[in-house]
Amino acid sequence: MYLSSTFSKLLKRRFGKGPETCNVFLKGNRFYVYMRNFITPAEEVLLKQDKLELAVNFRSSIIHTVTEEYLPEVSKVLGISFEYFYHDWNYDKNTGILLLDHTQSDHEENIDSSLEKNLIILIENVGSSYYKKPAFLKVVKFTQNICAIESREVLLPLEKLVYEKGNVELLLHQSLEIKKGYWENKGQFEVLFNRLIEDMFMMWDYKNNRNYLVFIFNKLYTMN
Repeated sequence: MYLSSTFSKLLKRRFGKGPETCNVFLKGNRFYVYMRNFITPAEEVLLKQDKLELAVNFRSSIIHTVTEEYLPEVSKVLGISFEYFYHDWNYDKNTGILLLDHTQSDHEENIDSSLEKNLIILIENVGSSYYKKPAFLKVVKFTQNICAIESREVLLPLEKLVYEKGNVELLLHQSLEIKKGYWENKGQFEVLFNRLIEDMFMMWDYKNNRNYLVFIFNKLYTMN
């Protein structure tokens, strides 16, 4: 509760508005913050004018500042020195997620081997239409509320070059299209999990050539 309220206060101070709800999850050396109802009036104007890139750039710059302020506090409370952070937003649902990570994050999630195998196969099948097949996938968090999958070696040489040249707009558009593709296949994942999927995020670590796919589950089960 303390860490979620602290983050909300920092957001309110920097944005002029904090999230309506802010839930935190810790697993191994990864710390997740899930937020709802957080779009500011300025972002609403940009979105109505179809200026998504400006809205994303605005939010990214503020989130970087807020997270840099937040890191010392959360590291002190949890006794973990976080070195990386990533975030993603669904403006249509007015939700967002922040992930704090550590270079030594090697936590192995306890998940049914058959479910994990089928999940990896499904991710590879769906993702193959949108980006390079990862060299390695693993489930790094799995509870009744959330499932997070880390993929490594996901960038093509051209995508690496685009990142090195600083063309973040192209990467943003590509990320949105990939996530859209996963949303279109949401039903397949719900059948596999036997859970209704309430939200979905994809966070990219272009520098280290990896990404995180995160599913947020509804409290209700599906009917098989």
